[in-house]
Amino acid sequence: MDSKLNRGGYSECINMLRFPLAILVVFVHSYGPDIDISQLHANGFIGAAFYDYVRIFFSVVIARSAVPIFFIIFGYLLFYKVEEYSRPVYLSKLKKRFYSIVVPFFSWNVFNILWMLLFIVAGILIHGRSWTVLFDYLKDYATPNILWDCSIWGERETWLGVKTHNSGPILLPFWYMRDLIVMFLLSPIIYWLIKRTKLAIILLLLIIYAFDIRASWISGTFTCAGLFFSLGAYFSIMKQDFTDVLWKWRKQICPLALVLIIFQTYTGSANGNNLSMMMHPWLVIFQSFTFIILALYLSKNNKLYQTNKRLAKVSFFIYALHPFILGYVDSIINKIMPMTDTWVVKIFNYLSVPLVCVAICIIIYYSMQKAVPSALGVMVGERKK
Repeated sequence: MDSKLNRGGYSECINMLRFPLAILVVFVHSYGPDIDISQLHANGFIGAAFYDYVRIFFSVVIARSAVPIFFIIFGYLLFYKVEEYSRPVYLSKLKKRFYSIVVPFFSWNVFNILWMLLFIVAGILIHGRSWTVLFDYLKDYATPNILWDCSIWGERETWLGVKTHNSGPILLPFWYMRDLIVMFLLSPIIYWLIKRTKLAIILLLLIIYAFDIRASWISGTFTCAGLFFSLGAYFSIMKQDFTDVLWKWRKQICPLALVLIIFQTYTGSANGNNLSMMMHPWLVIFQSFTFIILALYLSKNNKLYQTNKRLAKVSFFIYALHPFILGYVDSIINKIMPMTDTWVVKIFNYLSVPLVCVAICIIIYYSMQKAVPSALGVMVGERKK
């Protein structure tokens, strides 16, 4: 029988994961130019091809587990130690999440709108651009769906021939926050379904997610949120520590995840051919479980654990701020070290951009903590006492 002396518990696992997962989110958005997978395979394992495989491995393969793991964590914590999800409990949960989720969601999206307007007006006043640029921007984004699905990406056809897409608010990475808010609002239904059907509802959501079974108007992001949030909720409602369950099955989960990681890196994963795209959901599932297992094991390293625990509080700030500065970091690094045909330089630049971006976010966070702690508290969803 395995003892927790050999690993951490759910709390240590969460503290261990939050900061690394925030870094992976930045890598998702640092992918760079699209890759022609067929052309990549034709080039063999030369230096230039190795650079593309590195990009696929970090940005398209391992980074895609970051958000699903966050959904699992939030689903688990929402119902943790809840004996009966009554109306007073539900309203109390919503009140707490209003400050920690809803306020930051609106704050950062409004900040994004003001940020874009600032650059548009500056371009008009300084560079003499036409005011029609501003009018066109307002025409495109002054709509009711600005905080829902004004940003569309990943348009594709499902296995069933249904044309679908992913969507998000004007601050695109905040699709995760939007979906999380929806999951919280639907939490009484999720609780009732899990209580009544137990594992059946999880299996249904797994089929929908893995086989892309949905209507054309449903964003693909909601299938991700539905499965992983409900999975975390299931463990909590059923009074099961999700870390205990995954650790028990580690010898089966980890080897399978490793095989999928290698296969998906070679085939391009979600950006590859039809077979690779069909395998991508399974990669995300088993890879996410593996990262949780790995975090449990690494959390016993006290120095590593304490470092990640201290930086965990910066994770949301990194997630929220990086879209505003990532492009500038990329531009500056590539001017300092121009992208040549040297694959070593390309890999160095690719890895440097997200890491430097994260470092800048950390510096800004601690600077704001000293200078304007109240404003920072609102931006990161600090709960009211």
